[in-house]
Amino acid sequence: AIICGGGAEKDGIGNGRAAAILMACAGAKILVVDKDLTAAQKTVSMITQKGGSAESIEADLTNEMDCKQIVARALTLYGRLDILDNNIGIAHAGSVVEDSENRWDNLMKVNITPMFLASKHAIPAMKETGGGAIVNISSISALRPRGLTAYSTSKGAVIALTRAMAVDHAADRIRVNCVAPGP
Repeated sequence: AIICGGGAEKDGIGNGRAAAILMACAGAKILVVDKDLTAAQKTVSMITQKGGSAESIEADLTNEMDCKQIVARALTLYGRLDILDNNIGIAHAGSVVEDSENRWDNLMKVNITPMFLASKHAIPAMKETGGGAIVNISSISALRPRGLTAYSTSKGAVIALTRAMAVDHAADRIRVNCVAPGP
């Protein structure tokens, strides 16, 4: 399994770190991906302390070459890719009137582009071995907006992307689902 956004601050447990630890405890071999290598390594340490198997890699998943590299690394380490957990996101408050174009563009790039690019490279690897599962992390804010307009919009796009990918790749035996956690 590749867990994108698998780090967290210090000893904290965010969605990505929690997913990595739980999947490892269930027997999956994990590649923890984060833009902060130290955070990814901390997750790997937590997994190995529990007897799980994991490696870390630093990547900027808004960059297509980095997305291609993480899939190649998982295939080199484990010989296959069964699970991709797309768990990257940033947020900021504000309405469309209050937000700036630069902040809007950056949030959209960080919250949507990594899911597109990581999936673009993971799907062919999954197809080669008979299928797999992709989990995209959205947010309850996509369904019940509350003052986080750009964030809510980006997480709504994640839901639409998930639905489109599920239809596009069902015949490839690749399940694509979305989780919309709350605070």
